Amino acid sequence: MLITIDDAVTRLAGGDVVALPSETVYGLAGLALNEQAIAKIYALKGRPATNPLIVHVAHLQQAEELCYVNSQAKRVGEAYWPGPITLVLPKKKSVPGLVTAGNQTVAIRIPRHPVFLEVLTRLNQPLAAPSANPSNRTSPTEARHVEELFGKKCPPTVDGGKCAVGLESTVLDLSGDQPTILRPGLITRAQIQDCLQRQVGLFQDPSPDPPAKEGQTGRNQGAPSPGMGSVHYAPRTPLALYPTVEEFLISAKFKPGDLVIVADGKDATQLDAKGYLTTPLSTDGCPEEVAQNLYGVLIELDAKNAPSMHLIFTGAREGINRAIWDRLYRAETK
Repeated sequence: MLITIDDAVTRLAGGDVVALPSETVYGLAGLALNEQAIAKIYALKGRPATNPLIVHVAHLQQAEELCYVNSQAKRVGEAYWPGPITLVLPKKKSVPGLVTAGNQTVAIRIPRHPVFLEVLTRLNQPLAAPSANPSNRTSPTEARHVEELFGKKCPPTVDGGKCAVGLESTVLDLSGDQPTILRPGLITRAQIQDCLQRQVGLFQDPSPDPPAKEGQTGRNQGAPSPGMGSVHYAPRTPLALYPTVEEFLISAKFKPGDLVIVADGKDATQLDAKGYLTTPLSTDGCPEEVAQNLYGVLIELDAKNAPSMHLIFTGAREGINRAIWDRLYRAETK
């Protein structure tokens, strides 16, 4: 059911949950300081209690009511908020442990989407908002995806159009001595290092060539960040991942009825000429375009109930492509 912003504000103020658009993906929002609302989010998503939620605020002053904002956080916030980066910081007592999965840190973000910001401003209360999907499934980037994912359990949804970014936010842990990226996103490691003028660690990367695990503190009971499970962002249809067209062709895994997704339109042309019917994510492999279209294509092709899906992504594991690879490795059928 689609609802207006006015209706969303009323429902949220009353302790209900609604799906809201952000620049990253659609989020399942509820009052961050209301444990009943938080419990509804976890129940609707089927989300493990060990997986913390990101708390969204309208401005820095509101963030400072919930956590201890250090100088590094202020520097990153000034550079990239509102925007697709989440900061993990020591929490204050006002934040329920249910939100943080028992951690002594809380993940905070100021979203850039005008609808989400308007709702936050009018409520004048923080909102917890994980992606608006059943746990571990592909995140929605359009309002219609929320209904496709939840079916009859679909929450009331505000339609804010297609998400501009299409991948979840970068998560940066600034709660300890070493700034550490817990989840890569549109804001890259190089950009953060340039902002902070210091080295930034990488906590976890499921790719075959993972970087050193830096910044682990051992202070938390739950996962330090959302989106860190080995299986996440996954369609129901089995998904196979290939770093080159050649590896796809020699794998011999393709069967009649399977679907093929390619990141680069040039590869689509090559495969179409060989008799494959492909769905391109981008005309020329542009990482921003691939990121914006990835989840939508996965959700829409998943609904076709094909035997398998095959996805070819040839981008180098750096910059925005690192975030795309992160999501693909977690979505790939293990």
